[in-house]
Amino acid sequence: MDKISASTTQRAAGVIVEFNPLHDGHIIHLRETRRITGCEYIIAVMSGNFVQRGEPAICDKWRRTKMALLAGVDIVIELPLPYVICGADYFARGAVGLLAATGIVDYLCFGSESGDIGTIRECGKILAEEPPHYKKALRAALDEGNNYAVARGKALEAALTFAQPERRLDAGLVTLPNNGLGMEYCKALELLGNPMTALTTHRKPNGPSATAIRNHLLTDFKTTIPPHLPTFTVDILREAIDKGETVRINDFSDIFRHLIIKNDAPELGEGLHHRFRKHAPRYPRLTDLLAAVKTKRYTFTRLQRTAMQVILDVAPPVNDPPYIRILGFRKESAHLLGEITRCARLPVLTNGAAFHAPDKILTKELEAGDIYCLAYKHGSTRGEHAMPLVKH
Repeated sequence: MDKISASTTQRAAGVIVEFNPLHDGHIIHLRETRRITGCEYIIAVMSGNFVQRGEPAICDKWRRTKMALLAGVDIVIELPLPYVICGADYFARGAVGLLAATGIVDYLCFGSESGDIGTIRECGKILAEEPPHYKKALRAALDEGNNYAVARGKALEAALTFAQPERRLDAGLVTLPNNGLGMEYCKALELLGNPMTALTTHRKPNGPSATAIRNHLLTDFKTTIPPHLPTFTVDILREAIDKGETVRINDFSDIFRHLIIKNDAPELGEGLHHRFRKHAPRYPRLTDLLAAVKTKRYTFTRLQRTAMQVILDVAPPVNDPPYIRILGFRKESAHLLGEITRCARLPVLTNGAAFHAPDKILTKELEAGDIYCLAYKHGSTRGEHAMPLVKH
């Protein structure tokens, strides 16, 4: 059969990605997703021009969408900005909610360091239900002066061993980043009534590092190509570099220091704003300023997200995403887009301006695209109102 319909047994799997940039590890994950789910189609929810760590993506979302489609993703959906940069719980709830809202996704497949879907689901359930022994352990860990991420890890360990004190947990189970994000995905599934089945692929140690690849790209790409990149990713990145359209967080240093000095960031709170204001004149580079402000309570990543929220004037979202915005699709999967349009519980947008009424989140998304392009040396824009990318 060529097409998915409500009456067929064909199914779609969902993945949540950033592809910043897409590397060989992502190719393996997509291949494994098809294998363990048995699904013919993959729908990806992807962050836009800014990513979950509170940074600008190294290249814009249209180029990263192209990477995704060339890697075999059938449809790419944009995760709206407020869900991207306001913390892992918002990121997970927004992305899982969008996949569920398509009406055609049966599986959510993510990578994890442990590969232990049973325990990750168990942790997701604890985070969703917050039983008394978890809350007690969380309060105790916070009272010890731990930041929230560390305190949550300690509380999860306590909750997992509450009924089985002799239980032995794998090292890093609740602290490694992809395990933690998987737990947030499973928490979101619990809160949404488990509309999809969660599965995980195993991210083996010493695999490709997107951070290492980005560092290489921004320092030595002219002479050597970093390992673990598909040829099409190399070509797309080379075009972005040659055109001066790669972006890094320090491109926004002056904007942030201006806002801090003008006191245009009241949402930071008096204590944190004072720390930023104190150090801003001495540290021209935003990464150096964040390092100076960093404390045990305020991790570098948390501060990075906070700074980007100030720069983009973004607050944590109150409600679930209000629309499904299509960034791109494979030509041979066009029927799948039609099926989403028919089955989705949200408006499906195929144009940045095509919304039936003004929407604050979409307006903020379009504005953020223009801010992203301020880092380009020539000041061009990348078609925020464009139709979705289509690849053969």
